[in-house]
Amino acid sequence: MSILSNDSRINEMCNAMLKSGRWALIRHGKHPILRHLAAGTTKFFIIPSTPSDARAFANFRCDYNRYIRAFLIQSGVIRPKLPAAA
Repeated sequence: MSILSNDSRINEMCNAMLKSGRWALIRHGKHPILRHLAAGTTKFFIIPSTPSDARAFANFRCDYNRYIRAFLIQSGVIRPKLPAAA
């Protein structure tokens, strides 16, 4: 388990992503980067090493969830929710 961020929740989430084997860690400049290893993907997440925003974890988690949903829709695992007819 490596220390990627000073925020313990971001650190736990990133280490869990690395443990899954579907993400790779790339050290780049001042921030570590997580890159998705699935075929045909180019998405990466920059990990805030020293987040100064109180909502840093919530924003990181929201971006992750949004990406995973888009990836699953693109790969055909789930269907997009259609808007209700008025």
